[in-house]
Amino acid sequence: MIQLLSDNFVVDLLKIMQEMGINPKNTGIEITESVFASDYTEINQIFQILRDIGIHIAIDDFGTGYSNFENILKLNVDYIKIDGYLIQGITENPRHHIVVETIVNFAHKIGAKTIAEFVSCEAIYNVVKELGIDYSQGYYSGRPQEIASSI
Repeated sequence: MIQLLSDNFVVDLLKIMQEMGINPKNTGIEITESVFASDYTEINQIFQILRDIGIHIAIDDFGTGYSNFENILKLNVDYIKIDGYLIQGITENPRHHIVVETIVNFAHKIGAKTIAEFVSCEAIYNVVKELGIDYSQGYYSGRPQEIASSI
């Protein structure tokens, strides 16, 4: 959060992206919910600058901790990443299913896309797909891999 609110954040980010040959339009930034403790006006100004250059904004780990729908409305994010704890229990715990379904419905109504974290097996993937979650990440789709040394 301190980095996000630093005076040179956007300039430094763009410099690094340019040095690495990264296109901003192919980039998303994940913000943890700890950003909610800050000034929404200042954060939204930074988010708008990032959006204007093509970078998408995602709130990470939504559904646990300090999550609330008001924060999402204030921040006007592009993606909501649903916390892995909720996703991991979605096939066994009806309450997890209800919470995830509510988050997905809310996100889609405000125009945000959803990402399920910790999709580790076909059963979880099928429920996530049935609920209309836009993207999934986890061991079911692939394990983390080492970055090629040529980058």
